[in-house]
Amino acid sequence: MGFQVQAGDLDGYAAQVGRAADDVQQAKKYAQNNSDVGVSDQGLIELIIGAHRSVVDEVNAAMTRAESVLRAAETELKKSATYYRTTDTSTARSMDATFPSSKR
Repeated sequence: MGFQVQAGDLDGYAAQVGRAADDVQQAKKYAQNNSDVGVSDQGLIELIIGAHRSVVDEVNAAMTRAESVLRAAETELKKSATYYRTTDTSTARSMDATFPSSKR
């Protein structure tokens, strides 16, 4: 039993990861459009609003990072699919042998 890569499967997974990035992007837009609290910036409520804004900023930053990671993964998966599609089997086997063993 040898190692074999199906480039089409990598392309399919890249597309799925890309859709996940699109979903995160839409979630971020939704959060930005629906997290504003229209109240006065005075009194005790400001303590709550300040904390709310801080959490909203953290959520937006986390979604930005998640989208960035997913976009990078999509790009690299596409590159890997192209590599395996265009590289002959012996060269691919030699290249794969340079990587550390999987922990599976």
